[in-house]
Formats: sequence, structure tokens, C-alpha cells
Amino acid sequence: MTHETLVIIAKTFGLFYLMGFFGIVVFQTYRPSRRASAEHAARSILTAEDRPCP
Repeated sequence: MTHETLVIIAKTFGLFYLMGFFGIVVFQTYRPSRRASAEHAARSILTAEDRPCP
């Protein structure tokens, strides 16, 4: 195997690995069963004293 062959193999498998990892992360994030925890995380960033005065 030459260096060029190894580089091509590494780039190809690296691309597929990153695409698969991205797909898994997106799937885990947007599952319907995760909606409650995502909404809780979105609301918990600001507490009552951090909000602006009315």
C-alpha cells in the first residue's frame, strides 16, 4: 500500500464515520420522546430573577 492509497481510504471512511455520527446525533436530539427534556432545558436557562422587569 502506498501513502496515497492509505490517505484515500482514511478520507473515505472518515467521511462515512462523521456522516453516520452526525445522523445519530440528529436522530437522538429530535426524537419525539426527548421533547420534554429539551423544553425543560430551554426553559431552565433563565430563572425568574434573570428575566427583565415588566
